Amino acid sequence: MKIRISKIRDLSTEKISQRVLYGLIGLTVLIFALFFLVGYDLPYIDDPSFNAPLLTDVLLGFMVVLVIAAIAVAIFAVVRAVRKSGRSESVVNNIPVKKITVTVLILLVVLLLGTFLLGSSQSLLINGKDFTDTLWLKVADMFVNTSLILIVVAAVAVIYGATRYYRKAEK
Repeated sequence: MKIRISKIRDLSTEKISQRVLYGLIGLTVLIFALFFLVGYDLPYIDDPSFNAPLLTDVLLGFMVVLVIAAIAVAIFAVVRAVRKSGRSESVVNNIPVKKITVTVLILLVVLLLGTFLLGSSQSLLINGKDFTDTLWLKVADMFVNTSLILIVVAAVAVIYGATRYYRKAEK
């Protein structure tokens, strides 16, 4: 099967994103199926009470590639949005777009910095060994706590948005 670039350019953004999503889902299902079905019960040489699945490196590599790709796409999207908003007006349809974008970016950076500084550096027992690297313990804590805070904020925003019709009816 030959893929033509001109054929891809004719597709809508929705169709392209659907195909990328389906491709990633298929690849993820395939890699996880292989991980669990091929050599999953191999005992770990140093400690036979642990498993050492055969395709662990493939799975970890796939996850690293996905994370790097997600970071690259996020950076590209932010740079593109900033460039695009730099050329356009800062107020669109009476909405201060530039002000909102800058505020959200600053709040995100402050949230990440705050959760990093407040993060725990207490050692963890992992596979019977102490993990004591302060930087990575704080970074892991930062991402977990920031994610939890953002999930709560998103849930509150959805609830507030869902009650819009009730608030409108009361006026």
